[in-house]
Parts: sequence; C-alpha cells; structure tokens
Amino acid sequence: MLSLAELGIGTAITFSLYKPIAEKNERKIAALMNLYKKIYRVIGIVIFIVGLILMQFLDVLVPNKGDVQNLELIFILYVLDSSLTYFLSYKTTLLIADQKEYMLFKSNIFFSIANNTIQLIVLIIAKNYIAYLVSGIIITFVQRIYVNYFVTKKYSLLNKYREEVLQEEDKYTIKKNVKAMLYHKFGDYCINGTDSIIISMFDSIISVGKYSNYFLLFDTVNTVIKMLFNSMTSSFGNVIASEDEKTRFSIFKKINFIGFWLYGFSAICFYNLINPFITLWAGEGYLLDMPIVIVLVINNYMLGMRIPLFTVKSAAGLYDEDKFVPIIQSIINLSVSIILISKLGLIGVFIGTFVSGMVPSLYRPFLVYKYVFKESCISYYIDYVSNIILLIFACIITNFVSELFITQITIYTFILKMTLCILIPNIIFVIRFRNTEEFKYLSDIINRIKLKKQPIN
Repeated sequence: MLSLAELGIGTAITFSLYKPIAEKNERKIAALMNLYKKIYRVIGIVIFIVGLILMQFLDVLVPNKGDVQNLELIFILYVLDSSLTYFLSYKTTLLIADQKEYMLFKSNIFFSIANNTIQLIVLIIAKNYIAYLVSGIIITFVQRIYVNYFVTKKYSLLNKYREEVLQEEDKYTIKKNVKAMLYHKFGDYCINGTDSIIISMFDSIISVGKYSNYFLLFDTVNTVIKMLFNSMTSSFGNVIASEDEKTRFSIFKKINFIGFWLYGFSAICFYNLINPFITLWAGEGYLLDMPIVIVLVINNYMLGMRIPLFTVKSAAGLYDEDKFVPIIQSIINLSVSIILISKLGLIGVFIGTFVSGMVPSLYRPFLVYKYVFKESCISYYIDYVSNIILLIFACIITNFVSELFITQITIYTFILKMTLCILIPNIIFVIRFRNTEEFKYLSDIINRIKLKKQPIN
C-alpha cells in the first residue's frame, strides 16, 4: 500500500528516457535522472513517515493476529526496507530504458543466492523471524549499493551533468503521464495488494499465512517470466518509433504467443503440482482447498496474459487513454471480495479478483489494437478463447495421466509428476502450433540459444 507514494513516476521516467537514449542526448538523460533522484528521495522519506503513522493502526488492520509476536517491529522492518529502495535503486531505470538490464543478471543471481543462503542459515541457527528479516534487509541494502555504483560507473554522464535541469515542457509531459499512472497505481494496489488485508480483517492472519505460501510460489515463477517481458518493453518502444503498424502487429503476435506458452504451461504445472509441493514443503495443514487453488491458478493465468498487452501499451506510452479502467476494476474487486468472503469464505476474495480481472482482459486488447495496430481486436478474443480450450484439454490430459500412475505424494512421485507436467503440455502445444509462424519464430530463438548466437531482436 505504501508503494502508492511512487505514483508511477518510474514508469513515466522510463518512457521519457527512450528518445534521448536513442538520440544519445546525454544532457537530457542526466536531467531526467537528476529529477528522478530528487523525487525518489522525497518518496522514501514520505513512505517511512507514513509507515510510522500506520503502525499505530495495526490492531485495526489485523484484529485477529493469533500468536504472532512483535507484529509492530516486523511491520516497521518492512517499511524500512521499502523506503530504502527509493534512495538507492532508481538508477536501475536507466539500464532498463537502455535495454542493458542483462548486465545485472550475474550480480542479481549472486545476491539472490547469498540472500537465501544467509537467511536460511539464520533461521536454522537463530530460529528467529526478526533476525531473518534483518539479515535480508542488510543483504538487499548491500546489493542496492553495488547496483548504484555499477550504473554510475557505466554512465559517466550522471556525474558529468549532475546539475543539469529538465526543461519545463519535458516536466509537463512527465506530469501528464504521472497523473494517468496514479490511477493505474491506485487501481493495481486495490486489485493486487488488498487480498491479504481483506483476509486478515474478515478471516484471520493464519489464512493470510496459508495464502502467502501460494502467493510466494506464483510470484517466484512470475518474476522470472516478467524479466523476459520487461526486457521487451524498451525494444518494442523502438519498434513503435521506427516500424509501421503491420510490423508492430507481427512482433506482438510473437510476444503474445510466447506469453501464452509460458503462462499456459505454468498454469498446468501449478494446478497439478502446487498442493503436492506444499504438502512436502510445509505439510498438509498449510493446504488450501482445491476450488481455491483453481481460482488462484485462473487468476494468475489471466494476469499473465495481460502482460504482453501491457508491454505494448507501456512501450507506446498509452497511460492516459485507459486511466479509469483500473479504478473501475478496483471498485469491482473490493466490492465483490468483501461481499463474497462473508458468504463463501476465503474463496470469495479470489472470485472478486477474477471478476474484476475481466475488465482489463476485455478492454486492454481494444485499446492496444486501436492505437498501436490500427486493427480490429476480434482476432485477439478468438485466439484467447481457443487457447483457453487448448489449455483446459492439456490440463485434463496431464492430470489424468499423472493420477493414473501416482496415488500418493513422496519426493520420488513428485519428481515423476513434475516430469509428466513438463512433457505432456509441451508435446500438446508443439502438435497444435508446429506449423504457425509464431512457433517457427520461437523455435528459431531456441536454436540460436543452443548455438550460442545472438538472440533475435
């Protein structure tokens, strides 16, 4: 919730950087980053102060906290970690806009492994959640210092033009985009950030804990996939600036196809593997009922399939055209979730997310096709429905075969089940799409990676 203070400024700055980076306008790049630094320092301070104020109302937000101890301290540690982000990590935006985020890949892997390893050791030795959080904050802080140093060294213009000021007309464009992004940020929070609060207020913090395990697994997989699409945003920004509508559409179809394959495949794996995995990891006492799992999987797939469209929308700078959509979506989500949790229990919250998710799933294709491709979006809806039918078929076959051979969950049967989930859906997808242009494009990318050649742009 506190991240709302960011107001979408990062997205607006990223979009504003595309043109000066392409033109190698160092002064303007530096001016944008100088403005970015000043704004983010203010945001970091605001988040920490507001966090201290909100800490006084934790009893209202979490009326049934069970036997959780030191809730206030835990909360303020998260607030501290969040506020520190805005002082040190803003320079990453320059790498993203310059399509060079890959330069941080090795360091990100290193710090991720280091963080998980140290936190695991702390948990085993100290068995203390506070110590676990503190160790994570320290490692993350060190990582942000390193990234800050790396970007500054990579872009000497940041020190060369540290006093450069942005012109008023450029500030006006950023303000316009930020105003539009504010709607999106608020809407996104009401959609994706309120589930835990609603559950804690109307159910219990114990249910939040169970849901958090599932959310962690979804988020871990999604983070990896989103890295791919985040790297595409800047590239598509260049495509929009230099190519015609037909070329844009052709590239989008390939991106959307990759999105379906990745999120469709992960949906099948989640449906078949997530409960067995949590059984082995945490125990049966931490499982959610299968109807809840199904709704979570559907929501995750729908969210994933909106990302290719969002990639194009962001690259095209279409922030103002649909600024009211997330507000409508958030009103539906909150209303339906609060009404249904009292009638249906936990699943009601996620049904609310599903119902509200239909709004951008229906409107965003219309927006992108109208302004970016100048075409009707009917073909998108047809492909969307046909892909869902294929996905359901592949999921049923995968589940039937795995249930046929596996009657109880052990480490070995889980590995077998996972193997079936990897093979069966992908074989079905290959049979269905083998003759399409998009599949040939994907096959070409894989072949080039195998040969260690440059990937296709």
